Amino acid sequence: MTPQGPKRPKIPSIDPDNYGMDLNSDDSTDDESNPRKAIPAWASGAQLSQAVIHQYYKPPNVDALFGVIKSPKLENIFYKNKPRYFKRTSSAVWNSPPFPGAKVGLGLPYSLKKF
Repeated sequence: MTPQGPKRPKIPSIDPDNYGMDLNSDDSTDDESNPRKAIPAWASGAQLSQAVIHQYYKPPNVDALFGVIKSPKLENIFYKNKPRYFKRTSSAVWNSPPFPGAKVGLGLPYSLKKF
């Protein structure tokens, strides 16, 4: 019998889509000038702008993604029942797009900031 050589350690597979972002990580994990992973092409430049515009004009069906979410009962959260909990003011109405004088960037009522 021929003796076997030493076993080679398994090289861990690297997932190109995993950026190691979790709730326990902080902002100091990567050096911005020398990141561990490159930013994907779809997440920068013209492709990002195109994806944002596409999502703006054809938004995803969030009810299909997350299900219908019930409004919380404030008396269950704060253990008190106050009349103001049931009064809805104008700040709670979100049935229309942003006002016509909003800052327009990329033809949208918002813009992406470049740093």
